[in-house]
Amino acid sequence: MTIMVSKGLEFPVVAPPGVGHMPAPGEDEKDAAGVPYVAATRATQRLVIGSGGNGRFRRQLERLTF
Repeated sequence: MTIMVSKGLEFPVVAPPGVGHMPAPGEDEKDAAGVPYVAATRATQRLVIGSGGNGRFRRQLERLTF
């Protein structure tokens, strides 16, 4: 199922694909942020975010410390 189709549903584990590649060249950062936000808010127990790619979101994820 797509991320947008999952809106309103919940899952114990969510691993959204391609977050590290966002935003796409020429795509508005605020528009691109909506999709991973919807995915992240579907998780009830665990959220797994990969940091592959070279998009701006990936660089921001690398600066986070847990």
